[in-house]
This record gives sequence, C-alpha cells and structure tokens, in this order.
Amino acid sequence: MQVIFAGGLRGQIEGRLRQWANASVGSSLLVPLRNLAWLTVRVRNALRPLPTVRVSVPVISVGNITVGGTGKTPLTMWLVKKLVEAGHKPAILTPLGEKGDETEEHLSVFKSTAPLVFAGRDRAENANRAVALGATVIVLDDGFQYRRLHRDVDIVLWDATFPPHRNNPFLREPLSQLRRADCIVMSKADFLSDERRNELRTNLEKLAGEGKVVAAFGYEPVSLQSPDGTVEVLENLRWRKVLLVAGIGNPSYFAWTAQRAGFEVVEMICFPDHFRYKHADAQFIAERAKLAGVDAVLTTPKDAVKLRDFWSSDVPLFSMQVKLRWLWGEESLWEIVEGCVKNAQAKFEVKP
Repeated sequence: MQVIFAGGLRGQIEGRLRQWANASVGSSLLVPLRNLAWLTVRVRNALRPLPTVRVSVPVISVGNITVGGTGKTPLTMWLVKKLVEAGHKPAILTPLGEKGDETEEHLSVFKSTAPLVFAGRDRAENANRAVALGATVIVLDDGFQYRRLHRDVDIVLWDATFPPHRNNPFLREPLSQLRRADCIVMSKADFLSDERRNELRTNLEKLAGEGKVVAAFGYEPVSLQSPDGTVEVLENLRWRKVLLVAGIGNPSYFAWTAQRAGFEVVEMICFPDHFRYKHADAQFIAERAKLAGVDAVLTTPKDAVKLRDFWSSDVPLFSMQVKLRWLWGEESLWEIVEGCVKNAQAKFEVKP
C-alpha cells in the first residue's frame, strides 16, 4: 500500500510525526517545543488549581491526553445511550465551534441520541444552560483539560496503537497526568494481540494507578454510505480495490480496519487532522483514484461530510460506517459511571 501525505507542509509534518509516534520514538528536536506547551498547561493549571464552576447535576468527562482521535465521540455516544436507557436526560457539551461542516456532523450524530447538545468553548456557561433546560447529567466531550467545570468522574481514553512513551510528540500533557483520571479505557485495542493488550494495560496502570484501566474496545465495520446518504452493504465492495482518504488523528488504524473488512487497499492519502477540503483536494484524490485503477474511494464519515460537495468523479465515494465493539469491561465502566452519578445526585438532594 502506497501512502501519500497531502495537505501541504502541515500534512507532511503531521504524517512524519505520526510515524514517529507509532514507532515508539520521538524527535529530540521536538522536545523543547513540547515542553513549552506543557509549561503553558502547568501555568494555566496553577492559575486555576480547582474547578471554579459547579452545577447541580452530575458531570462526566470523556477525554484524553494525546492530540488526535482516540474514540471520544463513539464512547460519548455509548455513554449517553446508557444514561438515556437508565432514565436520565443527559446533555453533551462539545468544545467545537458553533458553525462549520465538522460541527454539524458532530451535532447531528450527538443529537441522534442526546436530548440536549451544546457547542462552544465556554462549557461552564453551557452547563448552566443545559441544567436550566432540564438536563439531569452533563457529559463533557474532550473534557480532561477543561478545568473550569467540576466533574464527578474523569474517563480518559488511550489509543492502543500508540505506546505510552514520554517522547510521543502528540502528548497534550505529561504521562504523569494520567493519575488525575478516575478510569482509563483503551480504544482501538483490537489492533493488538492479547499479550500486547495486557502489556499496555500494565504500563498504563504503572502511570495512572493500579486498577484504573477498566475497559477496552475496538471498531467493527458495518456498512458503506454514499454522499447522498444511500447505504451499501459491505459485501458489495468487499475484495475490491480501493483508495483510502483520511484527515483524522489515526489514519493507520483506519487502513487496518479497511483491510480487515476485506478491501484491497491500493493507496492511502493522509490529510492533516480536521482538514478542511477544497475543490482542488477533491480533484487530486479523483486523479489518484483513476491512476490507481481502484473501484472506489473509501473515507471516514467525518471526511465524507467535508468532501461531498466537491466530489464529481466517476469513481464512487463511500464512507465506512463502524460501530463500537467492546473487548472487555463494558459492565465495569458502566458500574463506575452509574455509581458516581448516584453519589453525586445524593449530594444534591435537599434533605428535610
């Protein structure tokens, strides 16, 4: 499989950084820059040592300590669904801007399950708005670094395709900050063998604390979707030649998932995470697809939303739809969440 890093200089740099991160090595040239970013975080935390806003309902945070996709959105959706089934009215607070294709895609996914969804950086204000509208639980999307709002449980995701080494260029905070987490969930863990999963769990618990790694999940491809919303079964293209396009945090896992689903991946074009496609990018992808002689272009749902208005090639474009698949720990994680929610609610009850 040929891999092309597109999206200008940013795409080239990000692609190389991800290769280093996957290879368990870091660049000594990047350490000063990363340390400067960490210093900024430490100064901010020192200036705001305690959460400044408390709301009258339980708050659950789903976050990470690395840049890029670790599976926060699907875990948030699972959590919200469980809360709704348990009789709660959860509200999701996402830090995404209030406008844009990616925000609309996120909000449409969230709104399919959550009664209330708010976008914007000021999640403390949005939490109060949610409570005023009847929310009984607040779920913070990407909330581990957001310290303005008190939370009752911090769930941290770790992408199992990246080893927990201190020179990882995508760390948002030092690995020691994993101790702030109440529990850790390993995402994309189906990428590893049982032996390597156990090794990763042991290493994470050395950093975070014994018993904090409580669950692991992967993804299972379920269908394909065209830009007009038409759903195709996987079998219609299985064993066909495809070109992959991804502007996400972990394109290598996307490629592995496509290959595991039975596609013959001829080429992969990697754009920077959260990339905003233009017409020229769609043309470049279409030209590469024709040169490679593929039967289809396969991308992620997030990328499909931003590509669909520019796509006019004869080569069909599909997004690969996946669902979360638990390897272990689903019940344990829910017990932790449910227990924290009940304890928090008990504190808010007015006793005679």
